[in-house]
Formats: sequence, C-alpha cells, structure tokens
Amino acid sequence: MMKPRIIAVSILFIIAISINAHAALKAGTQAPPFTLKSLDGKQVSLKNLRAKGPVMLVFWTTECVYCFMHIGELNELQEKYRDKGFTIAAINFAGEHEQEVREYVSDNGLKYLMLTDRLKNIDVAQAYKVIGTPTIVLIAPDGKILTYGYSIPDLTRWIK
Repeated sequence: MMKPRIIAVSILFIIAISINAHAALKAGTQAPPFTLKSLDGKQVSLKNLRAKGPVMLVFWTTECVYCFMHIGELNELQEKYRDKGFTIAAINFAGEHEQEVREYVSDNGLKYLMLTDRLKNIDVAQAYKVIGTPTIVLIAPDGKILTYGYSIPDLTRWIK
C-alpha cells in the first residue's frame, strides 16, 4: 500500500509536468526579446546575439546540480561552434547576487556568456515560462525557437 505522502508527491509531479507541457514555448514561435547586463557589465540584447548566429539560452541557478553537470559540455559546444556565430547565454534567474554568480563562474570554469541582471533575469525567465533548471532554449538567427526543453539538443541539425 502506498503511503499518502508518496501519492501526494506523485500527483504534484504529474501536475507540474502537465502545467509545463502547456506552458513551454513551442518550437516555431518567436522568442521573447530582452536586454540584460552581462557579468562584465555590458548590455546584451537577444537581437544582437541572434545577429551573429544561433543562440542557446540556459536558465540556471547556482544550486542546480544538473546545471553544474552540463558546464563541461556547454563549454565544449561554445568553443566548437564559436566561429559559426553560435552563442550560449546563461541566465541566472534565481535573483542571486552578482558576486555569488561571479564566484560560481570562476570556481567552475564557465566559458560562455553569463547574464546577471538579477530582477530583469527573473522577468525574462517568466517570459520564457521557465519553471525548472536547467531550461534550455535554442533560438534561430530569425528569432524563432528551435527547441525548448531540459537537455542540451544536438546542434548538428541547426549549425553546419
């Protein structure tokens, strides 16, 4: 016999998945625009990033173990496709202080663009309907969403 607590957690998990399935932005829709501050203090807009090539947004927090596990792969992808105009832009959306993010980036060797505009990052996460981490959104140069999910997509389909 299942304990009531296990049943309740299972039901909440199913509800969360159901909500997310309906909330997630769909492939083919236009990506919401934004301008955020990078860790080096520059204003960065999605429009300017897209002008160079495809953009992968990674919504993350310092406490996310799955985000941590992807750092090496994301560093490799950024390096591999940099010459093709590809940009990985990580958006810390937990409202964490810049110094905390800066230390995390330094301690863990992140080599991709870090956007740390605390409260604005939260607004962008809401526009992208983010409810968990990591949420990964691949955006084409024309602004259309190519993929939206929780794992790193195979980029060979979109970057030649």
